[in-house]
Amino acid sequence: MATKSRVVESSFRFGCGRYVQESGAAARLPEEVRRLHGTHLFIIGGKTAFSLALPVIEPALKVADMPYSVHDYPGFCCVETCEELMATEAFALADVVIGIGGGNVCDAAKYMAVKSDRPVILIPTSAATCACFTPLSVTYTKDFRRAGSYHHDREVNGVLVDMDIMCLQPERLLASGVYDAAAKMIEIEQRVRDIPENDIDVGLNASYALSKHTYERMLALFPEAVEALNAKKSNKALYDLVYLNIAATGLISGMARGSNQCAIAHKIYDLSRALFPSELKDYLHGEIVGIGLLAQLYYNGREDEVEGFAADMRSHGLPTTLSALGVHTEKEENRALLYNNLLTSTAMAGTDEEEHKRLQRALAIIW
Repeated sequence: MATKSRVVESSFRFGCGRYVQESGAAARLPEEVRRLHGTHLFIIGGKTAFSLALPVIEPALKVADMPYSVHDYPGFCCVETCEELMATEAFALADVVIGIGGGNVCDAAKYMAVKSDRPVILIPTSAATCACFTPLSVTYTKDFRRAGSYHHDREVNGVLVDMDIMCLQPERLLASGVYDAAAKMIEIEQRVRDIPENDIDVGLNASYALSKHTYERMLALFPEAVEALNAKKSNKALYDLVYLNIAATGLISGMARGSNQCAIAHKIYDLSRALFPSELKDYLHGEIVGIGLLAQLYYNGREDEVEGFAADMRSHGLPTTLSALGVHTEKEENRALLYNNLLTSTAMAGTDEEEHKRLQRALAIIW
């Protein structure tokens, strides 16, 4: 039986106004800011992201005589932290928000831009998520607990994906992005199972078709893309894989209207972050989703694929159980906590007793 779908956002927001992916893309920032009639930038990011991108961005901004201020953004995307930055004089002077870094910084920049009615340009430094492309901010509390998602009423204005930066990301980040993106097809599979094609939402159906292509191509490209990372030099495989991880996966989300494509794998991520925040604070989104994906495969009736999938994950240094992340799964109360919360979540809406038992068996492989 297919799990009942719930559309959170009625509009189809397909991602970003402009997406540029090329060598040296970050140096195009002044040009993209001018397209938005911007004059003064408020830039947020982390130390590693700044070390990669600012040497490219700052000379371009100085040549363009474009004023800017740079601000360190620590940790997870947190509403309280965002609002503290938005209350500064530097933010009041700026008319464009720039986010440089990973998913949390991109989500924070989007939140700050939308809440202050400013445009936003994002410069990702890895392909660990599609956060730079999607009009959504996932937020957390200051003690790392999942707080909720904001579905923004506008798309990202621009994304600059610089392949000179992308080829420097650690394999762990790229692998996290691959398995997060791979989850889309297998989760949508749960949503459309046993439903006649004419009865499936047209956006979800289109999303499913693209997710199948993305899934197959990503896994095929991954080994050669890792070779590029090892050489710290971009190649066609890495270029294509980055595009699939960010743009294609972001489009999949947009066609499914932002949440309709999620099922057990992402719900395991959401609940684990909420229930075990201190244990998981140092792990990436895609690492946790990947573990959930193993349970999703089993639940979908693809048990024979689980061990091979897990072996591939381990070959890229990714964990395959929650206990490997430090969650005390030997405690019955922790296992019951996750199972019971999953059972009452949207990921299991409309399911019967037999499917509940199947979920228990699926979770047993990731304890």
